[in-house]
Amino acid sequence: MVSIIVPCYNCEHFVERAVNSVLGQTYTDWELILVNNNSTDGTQLVLEKIASTYPDKVQVYQEFKKGAPAARNKGLRAAKGEWVQYLDADDELLPDKLKVQVELGETQQADCVIGNANLIELKNGVLAQTRRPLNTEDVWSGLITSHLGITTAILWRKSRLDHIQGWDENLTSSQEYDMMFRLLKNGAKVIFDPAENTLIHKTDSGISKNPDKNKMLGIIDNRVKLRLQIEQHLKQISQLTEARKNLIYRYIFLELTGNKIDIAEYRKTRLDGASLDFPMQWKLDHFVKTSRKSIVRGIKSVIGS
Repeated sequence: MVSIIVPCYNCEHFVERAVNSVLGQTYTDWELILVNNNSTDGTQLVLEKIASTYPDKVQVYQEFKKGAPAARNKGLRAAKGEWVQYLDADDELLPDKLKVQVELGETQQADCVIGNANLIELKNGVLAQTRRPLNTEDVWSGLITSHLGITTAILWRKSRLDHIQGWDENLTSSQEYDMMFRLLKNGAKVIFDPAENTLIHKTDSGISKNPDKNKMLGIIDNRVKLRLQIEQHLKQISQLTEARKNLIYRYIFLELTGNKIDIAEYRKTRLDGASLDFPMQWKLDHFVKTSRKSIVRGIKSVIGS
């Protein structure tokens, strides 16, 4: 059986779309666990209506600790299935998602089946669909670059999630990749599903546009520190290849420079002076790129005036 866990926060207007995508699955051995996480709209009433319509398949819980990780862990504790499917309240599963991934997971005795996802977003008033990048060649490189799937596109073996105690409720971001990292450290077998059976309805959550500087820095801290933890672990197990190390430092460099953070200051104040060995060529390329942009902005300003 698959336990499908949906964290729900102020989703009264779209959660039924997610539920309908579960009802439409060609694989029918599932239970649906809806977890209301402090919603202030009519979400609870909608969830109760769904449960009353499908009493043998749907359960509703409430989790008062804020955050999706806490709601997901509440669902995990209640789950009775061998497999776990997390589904965000605004996303959808295409009809064969569970069938394909359960078959793959069982036949290959996997702990984690990673599928691909299509992102749905509004661009200039038109709905656009793009395929999310997925690295199927090397799980560690995929983890480093955030190209190792996305929560809803993955099927998880419940016993493995229980072993690592599920989601880290203290993290404010990077929770799914932290959990994936802990799974890999504990020897989980990961396989890939080439199908695209997940739709992610994307909203604009770019941290560079976040007016809260402290929150932005917190998100960056979680991303950077996770990569440094991965580096340390790969060193310990003698798996830190030059290619993986290069990916780790390239990721951190682009994360910091892309958010206009002074690398030396960040290293000193937020990483206790830890070494971040970036090649000089990266720094030169970044300097040329930002200088060119400044010149273009200056020319446009003069022309405009």
